Amino acid sequence: MEEEVPVTRRDLGLLVVISLLGGVVIASALLPVELSPQFLNAVLVGAMLVSFFMFIPVMGIRMFLEDRTDD
Repeated sequence: MEEEVPVTRRDLGLLVVISLLGGVVIASALLPVELSPQFLNAVLVGAMLVSFFMFIPVMGIRMFLEDRTDD
């Protein structure tokens, strides 16, 4: 049972943009906003968390909707 969900460039672009914005929000909630290595590291860690927790549910919902339209 192999099912492939096509991931387009638009999907990946949106994931990157939303993840970076989410990373900035998380980092600004934890640290003062300044151009420092700690803040940039917090932005990247926050972006990684947002992208990880967004990608899996979004692809699951997309598979569900594609299966629903096929039936």
